[in-house]
Amino acid sequence: MLQCTCGMLHVSVGSVTVRMRPAAAAGLRDAVAAALQKIEADDPSRAAGRVASRGEDLPS
Repeated sequence: MLQCTCGMLHVSVGSVTVRMRPAAAAGLRDAVAAALQKIEADDPSRAAGRVASRGEDLPS
C-alpha cells in the first residue's frame, strides 16, 4: 500500500492496484471483517485456519 501526496491510497494485490480514499479503505476493511465473522459463525471449523493479517503477507 502506498499513500499518494493527494491523500489517496494505492492498494496492490498481485497485478491489480485499487486507488481509493482512506475512508473507502476503512469501509472495505470493515466489510471484509464482517464477512469473515459471518463465515466463521456459520462454520466454526473455518476459523481455525485463519491467520490474523494486516496485509504484510500479501504479494505486492
